[in-house]
Amino acid sequence: MKNSMIGDSIAPADDESVAIRVDNVSKSFALWSSPSARLKLPILNMLRRVSPSARVARMIEQKMGGIYRAFPALQDISLEINKGESWGIVGVNGSGKSTLLKMIAGNLRPSAGRIVVDGKVAILDYSSGLHGAFTGRENVYLKASLHGMSRAETDENFGSIERFADIGEFIDQPVKTYSSGMVARLGFAIMAHVNADIIITDEALAVGDAFFVQKCMEFVRSFLERGTFLFVTHSTSDVVSLCTHAVWLDHGRIREIGSAKDVTDAYLSSRSLQHSRRYLEKQKSDAPSMVDPAKNEVKSTFRGHELTQPVLSTLTHAKPSRVIRDPRLEYLNRSPWRNDIEIPEFFAQSKGFGVGGARIEDVAFQDETGAILSWIIGAEMVCLKIAARAERDLTSPLAGFQVRDRLGQVLFADNTYLVTVDQPVFVAAGERFEAEFRFQMPMLPVGDYAIRIAVALGVEDDNAMMHCIETALVFRSATSASRHGLVGVPMQSVRLSVLDAELAPATEPDKTGTPPVQGAA
Repeated sequence: MKNSMIGDSIAPADDESVAIRVDNVSKSFALWSSPSARLKLPILNMLRRVSPSARVARMIEQKMGGIYRAFPALQDISLEINKGESWGIVGVNGSGKSTLLKMIAGNLRPSAGRIVVDGKVAILDYSSGLHGAFTGRENVYLKASLHGMSRAETDENFGSIERFADIGEFIDQPVKTYSSGMVARLGFAIMAHVNADIIITDEALAVGDAFFVQKCMEFVRSFLERGTFLFVTHSTSDVVSLCTHAVWLDHGRIREIGSAKDVTDAYLSSRSLQHSRRYLEKQKSDAPSMVDPAKNEVKSTFRGHELTQPVLSTLTHAKPSRVIRDPRLEYLNRSPWRNDIEIPEFFAQSKGFGVGGARIEDVAFQDETGAILSWIIGAEMVCLKIAARAERDLTSPLAGFQVRDRLGQVLFADNTYLVTVDQPVFVAAGERFEAEFRFQMPMLPVGDYAIRIAVALGVEDDNAMMHCIETALVFRSATSASRHGLVGVPMQSVRLSVLDAELAPATEPDKTGTPPVQGAA
């Protein structure tokens, strides 16, 4: 089924592989000067058309000009979504995300441009189409009929819908007596059984308890095997997890379009820079720290107390030796886990972003002797070292890392905030400082991974990003014993024991090698 909109007229769709095509679409809304302006405009427009003179018509047009102004919600949007693809749409509030989805769904018409949709569309909107005075059972039939399901189809799917919603006897109670979570369960259960080619959801996966959200995610992942999916959300991790492509809208225009990982990284980097600039503006009124070079100390005020801390000493400029181990060596033979992780060198030319104040100079994995590692065995004890240089005086800069998979999902992360929150550390301009993280390397499934490194100024949840490198290290897990989940935990032992011997079946074979029959005389 092909639907196409261009203003108020129908346009043909021609490419069978395309599910959604948006061609130079714009949408404007009228911002009215007053509630009564909506009534005044058609009256003035009628008077302008029947005006006896051009002079009077111009006067009426001038009057009409002050009644409303056009607000461009979307401007010149073009994108093409193929059948079977999953797309995320990101952007701050007011960027036009929901407006774009409503036009694709057919609930709004574009002011200019053309939208072509090939397939049946379902919108995952929990409460839409539910009537509070009707029971859950009655609403199932009502909402299903609104999405083109016959009564016979609803009868056939009702049992599955009821099990998916899992609201028990409330299925026969009025919806107005439901909690918001129960409404979400019922609405999603109905939409999950609509035989749609394209599913559109606007923040819908963020509603409900944890168990219900997991159920929704499982449904979406199963739908992705056969249908086209559009997802608007502020959760970039969900976009990376569920979508292959993404588009970033900014003030009604496309800022970036591409793979989900690249677009979300660019979006988060921009948001981080904006927040960092606001943070620095807020901190401008703070008094600078006072350094006493003769005593190599810094005096500062923290939580109402004057503190004196030693200045962090400058690191040596000589790099530790680089260790290259052959996987056939005895070290690997002693390890019960097969997980070879190849680690490249950090290149100082790696691109990054930030507001300045410090710059990352080196990132490396080291062993217990301090030698840099070129490959690691899963479950090995390692030290991740981050070296940076202060471009101005800093009090307790934060350093942190995230290990991400190829989709950009964060597997594990940490930072230095907790170790400095009660003991601030001062770094003078020009000095080099380092952060160390010692941990047992998880076992990683075969694939490519990246480490995001950042240094910031402030506290953990409110800071200015001085320098961040999204892919400071890109490494590969070549062989792996990890079979379940995103990372593997090096289990020390696994055991299954029978606690009640009377209930345990006999397992010792008889003399013929055949297990004895329980209860035999």
